[in-house]
Amino acid sequence: MLESNDAATQARQALELALRVGDVLLTAGMSANDVVVDMLRITEAYGLKRVHVDVTFTSIAVTYYAAPTTVPMTLVRTVQPDVLDFTKVRRVQALAEGIRAGLPLNDAISDLERIRDAPRLYSGWVASAGNAAIAPGVTLLFTLSWQILVITFLTGFAVDRLLLWASARRLPPFFSQLAAAAFITLVATGVSALGSSGVGLLRVDPTLIVVGGIILLVAGMTAVGAMQDAIDLFYVTASARFLEVAMMTGGIVLGIVAGLQVGVALGHPIAVSTQPLPLGPVVAQFIGATVISAAFALSAYAGLITVVLSGVMGALAWSGYLGMVTLGFGEVTANAAGALLAGFVATIIARRFRTPNFALIAAAILPLVPGLSLFTGLLQAVGTEGQPGDLAASGVTLLQALGVAVGIAAGATLGTYLGRPVKEQLRRIRNLPRPRLRSIPTESQKTGE
Repeated sequence: MLESNDAATQARQALELALRVGDVLLTAGMSANDVVVDMLRITEAYGLKRVHVDVTFTSIAVTYYAAPTTVPMTLVRTVQPDVLDFTKVRRVQALAEGIRAGLPLNDAISDLERIRDAPRLYSGWVASAGNAAIAPGVTLLFTLSWQILVITFLTGFAVDRLLLWASARRLPPFFSQLAAAAFITLVATGVSALGSSGVGLLRVDPTLIVVGGIILLVAGMTAVGAMQDAIDLFYVTASARFLEVAMMTGGIVLGIVAGLQVGVALGHPIAVSTQPLPLGPVVAQFIGATVISAAFALSAYAGLITVVLSGVMGALAWSGYLGMVTLGFGEVTANAAGALLAGFVATIIARRFRTPNFALIAAAILPLVPGLSLFTGLLQAVGTEGQPGDLAASGVTLLQALGVAVGIAAGATLGTYLGRPVKEQLRRIRNLPRPRLRSIPTESQKTGE
């Protein structure tokens, strides 16, 4: 009976360990399928064969069937929103590899405690600067105006601090999105008013300011994650993420409309275009894509190597996209090709540089995500000052955004799938024993001297 109790205790500890690892990975935005696979590998490493994992976006449940005649053991853990930390993700994935290599259960539990309690890699102000740098990176895709780059960076930094303040006070995300979008619109209104009053340096297109700031709020990555979960047959999680996209983007649109109305009341109306923005010079596009991906990794507390590789992956994904567009392919196919290329290369190099494959792919596809299309589609539906709502155009734009999200998710998933056997083959080649070269005897050795 004592041995049975000891076995049950160890089984419970192993399940709790897997749950806590899954919590970290799911909070970071990893797909539900990858979370389940990592959790099952941990439980299997500790001898638990009949385990079922259920992920429902806000909770994780794991059930262990010790034997057909015994009562199943079920544990449930609620997933709480947390700051995205790629360094923590890297350490947790390294711990998971150590577990599969034979790390004792008690040591694994202690290591996980140290990982969770470890301080972040750098100050939150650095992460805020990284998040703010995404805005000028997006702006570089459309313009080279240094005024807009500076304004969007400063606005993005202020928005990031505003969102952190709202999160600390447990303000619902819908209202924090609304407040941030209204703030960005008011900044664009103020800049436009100053430009109209004769401040020459501030005579810029307010639409670009709004777009540069709003891109920090739009849940384009969540839309891609939802499509990836749907592809992997996790429909409940996918549905929840889609609803999150709808609520967060709805808050943005209401915030913009409110900001525009305030501008009208103050006598400084601005016109925010609902038409797709034309891309700028190709070189600036590549710089912008690199900045977006690297800044995203920096905002997620990634290490220097991961930040650099993320920037490279962003440029690589954008090159795949532009290459397909140049060949005459549509937006969906072009974005899918860019995501596939990034997913394939990231899967191959991730182990070599000891960085999370998920982190590189998430950063690489960020310049491709249809956040701007989601925003434009909903704005077309409600209309803006001087531009009435157009449900037909809105439907077309939103369908295109959905198609792009599907293409990116499918491309990233397929690229990862194709890259895994190549990665394993390269690892086998590196691990092959190297033949020892026989030394050539000298003349003295031949004669016995």
